[in-house]
Amino acid sequence: MPVPPRPIDNGGLLDPRRHGDGRSNTAPNRRWDGNPVTQRPWTDHRGRHIPPSRDHVTIINNTTIINNITVIQRGWDTRDHNHSWYYWNGHRLSHRYDTYGYHWWGFYIGDSYFWTRYSSGRHWWYDPYWHRWVYLHDGRWWWQDPVYPTVVYVIIDNNYYRYQDNAGTIIVRPDPTRPVEPPPAEPSAPAPDEETMYSLDGTRSIKIMGEAHDAYLYDLTATDPNGAGAGGQWLASGVKSAKFVYDDKHETDGTTTQVIRQVELDFDDDKTAAVADPEGERKIVISGDERSASLYNLKDETVPAAWLAEGVSEIKMVNGETVNEAGETVRALKLLIVTAKDASGVDSLLLFNRDGAEYDPAAAPEPAPAPSPAESLKRSDAFNSLNSGKIGW
Repeated sequence: MPVPPRPIDNGGLLDPRRHGDGRSNTAPNRRWDGNPVTQRPWTDHRGRHIPPSRDHVTIINNTTIINNITVIQRGWDTRDHNHSWYYWNGHRLSHRYDTYGYHWWGFYIGDSYFWTRYSSGRHWWYDPYWHRWVYLHDGRWWWQDPVYPTVVYVIIDNNYYRYQDNAGTIIVRPDPTRPVEPPPAEPSAPAPDEETMYSLDGTRSIKIMGEAHDAYLYDLTATDPNGAGAGGQWLASGVKSAKFVYDDKHETDGTTTQVIRQVELDFDDDKTAAVADPEGERKIVISGDERSASLYNLKDETVPAAWLAEGVSEIKMVNGETVNEAGETVRALKLLIVTAKDASGVDSLLLFNRDGAEYDPAAAPEPAPAPSPAESLKRSDAFNSLNSGKIGW
């Protein structure tokens, strides 16, 4: 997921109530060569106007184009409200300074065109259905609530999601606000009680959905869309929230990166909590006033739960990395460290293996060196697609 933007002050925030909307601009009927314009407005296959795509963003956010736009706007004769054409970086642009005092830029790319404003160092696109000005930041389009400046929404799959960074877990929740003007064929909107959480490294996500509040863990590094790793692994029902917990990993070059240690789940029932490993193979559920902990095999429901301890206050999972015969790095849960009160009421550490048996260090093989998280991400087609915009526009 992209880096969240800082709040924009009122002086730089475009608001339709104060700065007009998309109707203040008119597109030209004639091209730069005097011939009729043949391009059509940028829409999806339903005929719905949508924000410029990831490929468009690469064009409009080019440094040369931004610099040229800035120069033109600074030196513009404000009495001139005609359309002007430019050819920069292999692309045609049209410019108009409207009668309300705003600069508009039309990008004519392929068979389509779209118009944006460039104001306060940002590209802005007007949503004709929600009547919102959204702005470009870190490769995505965002909307800032004009009443609550710290509340921002990111557009994913042409739907608005409220964005929140919860101590290393990125949470996006659908905006239930209905459009002011329904689109020509409105796509199915996500359920308002659905939310998705992303890890900082972009390798995992958790989605909580449905009336049962089912939580599913997704491996975003899975390259085979039909493979077992691409489908969501069910974790639990009745889940209220989830977060990723990290460990510091010291690289050979002296840098430190964060790798996911475990996933922690909070439930609608405040007497229940759970911890799962990032591969979605094992889960420990803590329940009741006794704080009783049991280990579950998420990959094989026929395996009975293994009771671990009572009076549990903390669980730490330790993951190991090995290299298989194909040279692929395999990461899996190796050790469970459970903090629980002993018979005298004193906290003590209990060690278990991944199946709930007493941990035997001698039986555990030494993990082979594994690539850094950054190297792993480079191999992740799914995450690269997410960042490149092939997913979610």
